[in-house]
Amino acid sequence: MGKIKLAFIGCGNRMGNHLNELKNFDDVAFVGFYDVRPERAQDKQARVGQGKVYDSLTEMLDDAKPDAVYIVVPPDQHGLIEPEVISRGIPFFIEKPLAIDKEVAIRLAEQVKEKNLMTCVGFQDRYLTFLPTLKEWLVGKEIGLVEGGWCGGLPRPYWYFKYATCGGQILEQGIHVVDTIRYLFGEVKTVYCAGGRGIIREEAEGYDLHDFATAVFTMQDGKIVTLQSALYDPKGCHNGLKIYAKGAKIIYNLRDSAEIQLPNETHFYKKTESNDMRINRSWIDALQTGDRSLILSDYEDGLKSVLIGLACNESVFSGNVIEL
Repeated sequence: MGKIKLAFIGCGNRMGNHLNELKNFDDVAFVGFYDVRPERAQDKQARVGQGKVYDSLTEMLDDAKPDAVYIVVPPDQHGLIEPEVISRGIPFFIEKPLAIDKEVAIRLAEQVKEKNLMTCVGFQDRYLTFLPTLKEWLVGKEIGLVEGGWCGGLPRPYWYFKYATCGGQILEQGIHVVDTIRYLFGEVKTVYCAGGRGIIREEAEGYDLHDFATAVFTMQDGKIVTLQSALYDPKGCHNGLKIYAKGAKIIYNLRDSAEIQLPNETHFYKKTESNDMRINRSWIDALQTGDRSLILSDYEDGLKSVLIGLACNESVFSGNVIEL
């Protein structure tokens, strides 16, 4: 196959990260850019010096005739874009979360399956160079407790401040840790989540998120996993995972490194390549070869992580344990 013709839907900062890697690949061509804020599309087109800026999504899909598209839009924008791409049979890369509405995400998954489309979800942590080694080491180990965390300050995008537009921190950011938990330990059986407010005040008009939350996941095999989430930048919160095995402690430092602490020795692993480079390279290679095994999370698999994040939201508002 020759160069993969790529078009881009949503041209914000995250799309810029993908372009920073894609522009170094000699087997891709940039054919179209679309954003509801045209200046963003113009900026990204200028960055690569190829392709056309469109003011209509359908016009871009029909005129540019891309081999694949990237969908990188705010969480609440999912649901109308994807059917246009799916109906045309175009493979697509999509950033998480897939939607903030459960029924929308499930309906889109069914449409993707019906078309048998090649898809890739942007769970970049799966592409860490050392994560397969960590996963292999954990096989057969006696593990009962796992602690996860994603804590930081309040992001500034205009759409982040409300559940109706971002879906909350666990769904929008902590979902990466949720997905890593699934990758390492399998599927979640039940979810309980509690959250609180009162620390972040008057940060933005209409802010209605929980400032902090803790979720408890019971895994299918009986492990208990907790996930801490906070937007007020609590000092000392560990982002990543702490895994307590019998006779060992494993620490995963988010997107950076991992260590396996044994009684008489410690094994240390450091990221050696960019996650963004590896996920984009794997996606383009899959398109070039048709080998879907290169994709570590497609739409069907990514939906499972998103449903856990949505279950956290359901639980934090209802006070109920949610069974998956």
